Amino acid sequence: MDIEFLGHKSKHNPSGGLCDEYQLNNIENIEALLLFIRDKKQQYPDKKLLLSLDDFSQACYTSGHARNTYHLDEVGSLDLSSVSPEAFEDGEHQGYLSTPSEFFICQHNFNQLVKDTIFSDACNKGLTLSEEYIDEWEDYQKSPLSMFDQPLSALLVPVNHAYQTLSAFPNGYFSSDLSPAENFAVAKRLEERYGLELIGVGASYLGFIRNQPLSHQQIYAMSEDLLCLYNIADKDKQAYLEIFSRWLAEGEFFWLRYVE
Repeated sequence: MDIEFLGHKSKHNPSGGLCDEYQLNNIENIEALLLFIRDKKQQYPDKKLLLSLDDFSQACYTSGHARNTYHLDEVGSLDLSSVSPEAFEDGEHQGYLSTPSEFFICQHNFNQLVKDTIFSDACNKGLTLSEEYIDEWEDYQKSPLSMFDQPLSALLVPVNHAYQTLSAFPNGYFSSDLSPAENFAVAKRLEERYGLELIGVGASYLGFIRNQPLSHQQIYAMSEDLLCLYNIADKDKQAYLEIFSRWLAEGEFFWLRYVE
């Protein structure tokens, strides 16, 4: 596996320059990726890792639209005295966020965006996981490495909780998909209730990592949550419950489709 530290100024940095990143390429097996994740957790205890997942270019495109739509770059009345001089031109703030020193602005706006959104709001979106996509979903669970669009970006986000990393790479732009706030609410619930940490976001999926196996009670409860999230019809609930339970009991990664 090829690992390169790019800092924050690379052309295709998915945070727009708000976070430093690593680029990973030629990942031959999932064990190498897990080793990288564990190593960076130890190396950067004050940051959380966020990986790019499926369809990197599309995810960057929709993330840019999400930042604009939800005004995540707006400075408002925030104090800019701590912002790096490179963000200014002739003494004026340039108006777009492109340095790590400006991350707090995006984080503040994202916190305002998500503060009133809860898991039930995501369930009420009407998301489904139809037969058309369940095979794809299971294939990703079986072969975790197939989820990644290589080379992938690994952002170092200065937050306390993994679900807060979405402020650096918000996604969920189309009206039929979960919004950035709804994705945040889902990721927060999965971490707080089941210990699954958000580890990545793509154009269609969120990625989670398990630091320890789930108990039987947790597997059942989370499977019930997924039935609600995907609005599974009563006649199909038992079949989907078995599918969700099986994949929640296996492997280190779990993928969650957030688009219709």
